Amino acid sequence: MSSVVLQYSFKLLSFNPYDSITGPNEDNKFIVQMFGINSKGETASILVTDYKPYFYVKIPDDWEESDRLAFMEQIKCDIDAKYVGDVYGSNFINMKKLYGFDGGKKHLFLKIDFTSEIAFKKVKDLWYISGVYNGEYRKDLAPDGYMDTIIYEAQIPPILRMFHIKSISPSGWISLPKTRCKRETTNKTTCKYEFTIKYNDIISVPHKETNVPYKICSFDIEASSSHGDFPLAIKTYRKLSTNILDAWRNIGKRDPMDYIKNIIMTAFDHSSHPVEGIDKVFPKKNHTYEKLVELVDKFVDMKLSSSKNEYEELNEPINLNNGEENGECNMEDTTGKYDFMKKKVIRGYGKKYKIIQLLEDTNAPRDTKLLEITTSLGKVFPQLEGDIVTFIGSTFIKNGDNKPYLNHCIARNTCNEMKDVPNAVLESYKSERDVLLAWKNIIQKENPDIIIGYNIFGFDYTFLFERAKELGIVDKFMILGRNRNELSVKKDWKTNEYALDGSTIFLASGQHDLKYPKMTGRLQIDLYNYLRREYQLSKYKLDYVSGYFIGDYITKISQDPDTNTTRLFTKNITGLEVGNYINIDEEGHSTDSYKDGAKFNIVAIDPSGFIVIDGMEYPDMTKKVRWGIAKDDVTPQDIFRMTNEGPEERSIIAKYCIQDCNLVQNLLKKIDVLTGFSEMSKLCSVPMEFLVLRGQGIKLTSYIAKKCREKDTLMPVVNKPNYDDGYEGAIVLDPKCSLYMDDPVACVDYSSLYPSSMISENISHDSKVLTREYNLQGTLINETGEMDENGTYIYDNLPDYDYVDIQYDTYMWRRRNNNEKSALEKVKCGYKICRFAQDKSGVKSVMPSILEELLKARKATRKLIPQEKDDFMKNVLDKRQNSIKITANSLYGQTGAKTSAFYEKDCAASTTSIGRKLLTYAKRVIENAYKDREVVTRNHGTILTDAEYVYGDTDSVFFKFNPRKLDGTPIIGMEALDITIELAQEAGRLATMFLKKPHDLEYEKTFHPFCLLSKKRYVGMMYEHDLNKCKRKSMGIVLKRRDNAPIVKDIYGGIVDILMNNKDIESASIFLKKCLDEMANGTVPIGKLIITKSLRSGYANPDQIAHKVLADRIGSRDPGNKPGVGDRVAFVYISKKTSTTLQGERIETPEFIYENKLTIDYTHYITNQIMKPVIQIFSLVLEKLPGFLDRKSNMDKWHKEMADLRYKLKMDGLDASQMSKKIESYRDKEVKILLFDECLKKIHDKINIKTGKASITHFFHKKSA
Repeated sequence: MSSVVLQYSFKLLSFNPYDSITGPNEDNKFIVQMFGINSKGETASILVTDYKPYFYVKIPDDWEESDRLAFMEQIKCDIDAKYVGDVYGSNFINMKKLYGFDGGKKHLFLKIDFTSEIAFKKVKDLWYISGVYNGEYRKDLAPDGYMDTIIYEAQIPPILRMFHIKSISPSGWISLPKTRCKRETTNKTTCKYEFTIKYNDIISVPHKETNVPYKICSFDIEASSSHGDFPLAIKTYRKLSTNILDAWRNIGKRDPMDYIKNIIMTAFDHSSHPVEGIDKVFPKKNHTYEKLVELVDKFVDMKLSSSKNEYEELNEPINLNNGEENGECNMEDTTGKYDFMKKKVIRGYGKKYKIIQLLEDTNAPRDTKLLEITTSLGKVFPQLEGDIVTFIGSTFIKNGDNKPYLNHCIARNTCNEMKDVPNAVLESYKSERDVLLAWKNIIQKENPDIIIGYNIFGFDYTFLFERAKELGIVDKFMILGRNRNELSVKKDWKTNEYALDGSTIFLASGQHDLKYPKMTGRLQIDLYNYLRREYQLSKYKLDYVSGYFIGDYITKISQDPDTNTTRLFTKNITGLEVGNYINIDEEGHSTDSYKDGAKFNIVAIDPSGFIVIDGMEYPDMTKKVRWGIAKDDVTPQDIFRMTNEGPEERSIIAKYCIQDCNLVQNLLKKIDVLTGFSEMSKLCSVPMEFLVLRGQGIKLTSYIAKKCREKDTLMPVVNKPNYDDGYEGAIVLDPKCSLYMDDPVACVDYSSLYPSSMISENISHDSKVLTREYNLQGTLINETGEMDENGTYIYDNLPDYDYVDIQYDTYMWRRRNNNEKSALEKVKCGYKICRFAQDKSGVKSVMPSILEELLKARKATRKLIPQEKDDFMKNVLDKRQNSIKITANSLYGQTGAKTSAFYEKDCAASTTSIGRKLLTYAKRVIENAYKDREVVTRNHGTILTDAEYVYGDTDSVFFKFNPRKLDGTPIIGMEALDITIELAQEAGRLATMFLKKPHDLEYEKTFHPFCLLSKKRYVGMMYEHDLNKCKRKSMGIVLKRRDNAPIVKDIYGGIVDILMNNKDIESASIFLKKCLDEMANGTVPIGKLIITKSLRSGYANPDQIAHKVLADRIGSRDPGNKPGVGDRVAFVYISKKTSTTLQGERIETPEFIYENKLTIDYTHYITNQIMKPVIQIFSLVLEKLPGFLDRKSNMDKWHKEMADLRYKLKMDGLDASQMSKKIESYRDKEVKILLFDECLKKIHDKINIKTGKASITHFFHKKSA
């Protein structure tokens, strides 16, 4: 057999679809440029030709050839003549449709092919109407379609459809037969190989798993700062405008004209009596003193010229209900939360005033003043110099290697070599222009496959591009892709200027705008953006993130006096090297940094599982102790200062820059981002860059489209529906709130409840037969479904099908009292019945069959993991099963997401309806089966049970059996725990016996003890099967919240610890009072009082959001460091003279408090953070609190008091829920009196004494005995 290789083989990485014009009289041709890499690391550019984009049109079943020709002729008449030649042709085809049950009938469609994507889009637009609606441009499907036809599959990008047809994995392997492809020699790219091949000749190799040595570049830039604040590539007079507004508050009795002139002269460094707080500006062109005076006079004398048409504009998404889409879908795709845009504008002043009149106008908003002053200064004074790029670090590593083969840094100005940096190359240049061009050269020389960084889509790329524009070298610098001489920027057709590519993603924190160059042939990943999407962390700064992921718990320590070192034993040392520094944290309920965050140098690493650090260290091993990698201590101010010093100082910055690059390399490897992207790309048939740069919906659209194609089914293009309707979400069984000290509480839950519900009931777009909608009075108001001329449903009651009716409540979003300023609320308006068909042969409809495939594939993949011996393949399989899990769980959510390409509210609502029924079924079965029953147990003989539910939520039911001996004696403690675990497993099996497949009610866990506070809020000691193994598990309590101060977690967690471990209520109350005394005495460190809250976009009333007000204040003090959307703002409450001070004025950053010696408001933390959650716990056991009987004399009196209260509330007409809240509030007041009032009085008296307002009790001293 010949050993000659007959095929080229490459693993795909990146794609560049485009329309190509081959000649002056030629039509456009759709080309897909694919970039791949082989097992040797050799790169290839593959031009794929002959694929023709297409979509379908649903036409009447009686159309003939003459109708087709007339239709196509009309299309050509209705589009621009230059695209007519790109309409390749059309043909009839019979396919099934996704929406609506019709027994699997095939319908007549017209498939229209195009030679170019632009023609595809132009013809697609014929089905749309567009215009301005309520002040916004909208583009929607025409109600009657185009010529009474309906468009299908046009929402699927042509490149994805090509992958589907050829079964190509966009991150997998393909082969190119040598006899079918053309090896190009034109050298149009920087790849080793260049091919041209017809798409039909590509061979997919789906089972090949061979890893390839991707070349990965991590880069980071450093920049100067003229003011020591955050670098700005292009500067305006906004900073000076801010200074002017701040200084104007101190004008006093000064002459306004002289004062404003002096402020500006101070900024230009020409004042003999500089105004304090005015930063110097750095104009590109310096003027003489005389010329500057002339400009200042012109500025103060000019009339403001802006009108209300001149404004700054910020697009912000509106979150309809600060929750999930309509509150019912647990969606993978978060775009459903922010579906339309609200333009937040800062309008111009609109008055022909001069600058001093504007400054003195107390009614003008600060933002308007800021805009007007900035605009006016820019019209009069010269442009300002922007900050410049001073360092660009780049590290290059091959996938699979542990260390970079090149640590490369480019410095502006002289720079010494970087000490202790292996494989280092340092280049230095005199000008910023040469620095930028040198980086372009190293990218082209090393030709990386993947470029990564941290916040590069938010800062680095934009800064580099704007500096290139300022320097006039965009055409030289922005050649960063693999196509030779191709600019990695686009031309803005509105301004005729270059611009970066961009996209917007929507996360729970709001809108994130991404800016990046189009580096054809390279995959770009911003780890900051990735982590924001995939992980909920308290902070996203690189130093915190790297310590979080590159770190592990310390299992034991030992000190060596002879070497003055400490051994830290740990399971995971990945990412560590000798010479690195680490921090050590001690984790209790909150986290304390050991030795205030000191850094410890690693002097040795033992692969068996320990590291050696300098010094004899003794962290508190009674807590969880964790190490995390630490960055070098170089602050932004250090960077700005050292950059302007000498070559030795600059070498430190260069080393720091390289360190940051390699931290990102280690993060990429530790989290294994590439394997996760690769597996999701393979499953859903989308390029990896889609997963990086686009929303989550595209991957599900691609996956469903691929599966529909396999089933000869077509997806219609759907309009975004109205936003004022909704449906009932998941059920929550009313919680029986209590502190269950002696009663173990078990939990059973449904495995994959929503996917299983769609499968069991065959809920799908193509199984929905009809719907009937009723109002609250039960009147039929609407019905849907295919009927004949007699009004009979055509596809109802067919002999080969069973039918199931599913009912759900319908809702409308309405503003309270029809007030436009009120919040939207969901109001019930009726109910709806949906009928779904079920094939008696067991064949499932599209969605259930897809889910069955996914669940089966995940199960099979998970079985392979323990059998696999290769670590690389184990990890691949784990990422694969996780991708399948995410996709399966997301599919249901996407049916209810209004931005989804396969939105179908009835399917989503019917699925949640089945979920609600199954939860109540589980409750009913367990309570009935174990109600007053004798039960034979495995280890404890025959006992009595009296089961009752405790709580239920979405897919889980919590319950207790109340076991007793045959004589009626309650069984408690470990014996009760053993019985509960055994019976809960039995109860799950019993309930499952009567369920449709694939439903499975599984035993999950048992809590003992268990504290249930309210819906979705509980804490307990969790056991699974082993009575000797338990751990604390909580949900929704303050220990889980990121926006509580650490002191809250310490106090609350300490109370929980005592109750869970010791079951001692008195000790818990004593612990609380001790902590409150420390608060009253002001001895709690400031670090324990810091609160962080996430900054979101789209606040309806931003002035009422305290941390938003603080963020704006930070921006006024230091514009470059103003927190952005998604950032967590850290603050501490401070004392103010008046109680009416707004919340935003009562908080400050810890640094500002320290620098300005402000007083901390400890009372606020007690009353507003600690008191409520702590009272909720103790309210459950009020009667057992020390001192309770001293207040109430005896329990009989208390019971009578409560009985009288219930009677009064009932007479007042309150329902059960309202009565429960009133009683809870009454109990809470009693707890406050017992546990908090003494401390609050002590603080109040202390404040009064300090302010000279001592309370009357201060003058009376208790007489000593």
